[in-house]
Amino acid sequence: GVGISDRLAKAVGFSAAHKLSHDTKQQGGWKNFGTYCRFLHEEYARFIQRLGQTPEPGGDGSLLDNTLLFFGSASSAFHLSRNYPLILAGGKSMGFTHGQYLNHTNGKAYQGGWKPGDPEPWTKKATQEDLPLSNLFVSMLQRLGVETETFADSTGRLDGV
Repeated sequence: GVGISDRLAKAVGFSAAHKLSHDTKQQGGWKNFGTYCRFLHEEYARFIQRLGQTPEPGGDGSLLDNTLLFFGSASSAFHLSRNYPLILAGGKSMGFTHGQYLNHTNGKAYQGGWKPGDPEPWTKKATQEDLPLSNLFVSMLQRLGVETETFADSTGRLDGV
């Protein structure tokens, strides 16, 4: 199974989150999946807001300023394990830049748009990303004070975040 997180869909009246992603071709499927995704994003936003409103003990900004919140999809386009849509919030006191959209695919990312009759997106030939996601993890670890130059398949850190 996909684990306990699959039960989160019950909060908005559905039985299982993973099933929602596979039922998008059914009548109302995209609407149901959208309802669930909206719920997740609203909860993430609420959590960010609460951390932002909570002062850091000692007066060094808010808890949000000193916390990293990493959120994203488990799949960028169905079962393609690449070019994930991600959100990194917090970390202002760690030097992270906010309010920006970064695209590290140089236009190579799968853009969606599946239509009935098209080949399933996961059957398309996938190309190597320009930068591995693990480069972001190196940057996050370094800003958290971990002395490392690598993480998993990283090729360095991710600049510009």
